[in-house]
Amino acid sequence: MNSTVRNIVLVIVWLGLWRASVLLEFAPHASIWFPSAGLSFAALLVLGWRAVFPIAVAGFVSTAWIAQIYNEPLTVTGWFNSSLLFVLAHTIPLGLGAYIVRNEYRRNGINGFARTVLIFLVVAALSAMLTSFFGILAIWEGGLMTQAQPWLSWLPWWIGDMAGIIVLAPVFIAIVSWRYHQVQLELGELNFSLTAINWKKFVSRLALVLGLLLISLTLVHHSQRIEASFTVFFIILPFLWIATTTSQLTTVFILAIFSTVLAFLVSQLHVIDFALVYQFAMITTAGCVWFALTIPTLMTQNAQLAQRVARDGLTKAASRGHFIQRLEAELQRSTPNSTCCLVIFDFDFFKQINDRHGHILGDRVLVSVTNYVSQLLRENDIMGRFGGDEFMLMFPATEFSEAQVIAKRLCTGISQLTIDGLDEPVTCSFGVVECHPSEHAVSAIDRADRALLLAKQRGRRQVVGSAA
Repeated sequence: MNSTVRNIVLVIVWLGLWRASVLLEFAPHASIWFPSAGLSFAALLVLGWRAVFPIAVAGFVSTAWIAQIYNEPLTVTGWFNSSLLFVLAHTIPLGLGAYIVRNEYRRNGINGFARTVLIFLVVAALSAMLTSFFGILAIWEGGLMTQAQPWLSWLPWWIGDMAGIIVLAPVFIAIVSWRYHQVQLELGELNFSLTAINWKKFVSRLALVLGLLLISLTLVHHSQRIEASFTVFFIILPFLWIATTTSQLTTVFILAIFSTVLAFLVSQLHVIDFALVYQFAMITTAGCVWFALTIPTLMTQNAQLAQRVARDGLTKAASRGHFIQRLEAELQRSTPNSTCCLVIFDFDFFKQINDRHGHILGDRVLVSVTNYVSQLLRENDIMGRFGGDEFMLMFPATEFSEAQVIAKRLCTGISQLTIDGLDEPVTCSFGVVECHPSEHAVSAIDRADRALLLAKQRGRRQVVGSAA
């Protein structure tokens, strides 16, 4: 899509959304549902300064259209001045807000998604406030408002712009990302691919929230009481469930469709007097949803952090702390009839390998040997890195004699490994102990370490055991 076609499409869509906002026109020149603000914010975030021209064209057209709708006399000079002021009032606050959110996400990435969401919500509120304030002044300056109307229109305008940005800007960003793939790349792990949607879940969850909305609006329509309109706030709960159990794209589109249907039904059921309550509920719901979307990300980050703590980065063996924790738990479960065995092994003359061939080859030796050992371990066996070139093995529910057999098999197999860049064989010494059922992990490790030391003293490349 070339820039001319893109600009024309953007102008047409902006004006179409602007006319649709009449559904919830709450005060002169002010709708409490203004999707064009969301489109402008998304376009400025994705396209940057390139979005200013089509938005400006739409602003000039809409100003002339307003004068025609309200039968307001407007000179060419007055139209130009009002249009220019409106475009500046609309694009500068939204452009600055989009710039801040874009840079914040680029700096934090998916790991700082929660912070980016907070910045987005704050920026959306402030940008909408400034846009509404200066927009009202622009229209008033052009003579399209009486002196009393600005104060009647400012709050609805602010609510409408804020709803458009918070609720609808993300869906416009998602739509744009399908055409401009670099947007998807910049958004990192925020998956806006249609393949991420489970259509069965999408339809069922959309039907749920729309059904609840219809119940709330029906109560208001028949009772005409403000208390009934507050039932819409209960819809926050199913939206939180949706945000934490479906894809981001599913949540974004359900929220956008819900907002659109809300505007249409409020207009058709003639409950415009209660529209402000519903839009406050919509904005509150959207804010809760964006924070709820951070929960899966935080859970993933916590899982990754736990994995980093539990695993050695080089060899992927369990970390020392995690291994000892697992050993303590196993010793507490052990009985006289079902004990576990502990093995400590380290490399013979490993320092000489590092000194002669460098640490890169030394790391390759560690990885090769630990990979070999991992392949021979049973499902419940655990290997951990004790430190440097020293490793630990835990064999749950294993007889001492069986543990010795496994250790000897490993000792022989390691010495027969072929490692690229190393001519001499790699050998290891092993210390094997049978753990007492009530023994502390530190005591068992100390006994295994002494058995390993004895293996070293006896000439290395052998297994020394110590029964309970």
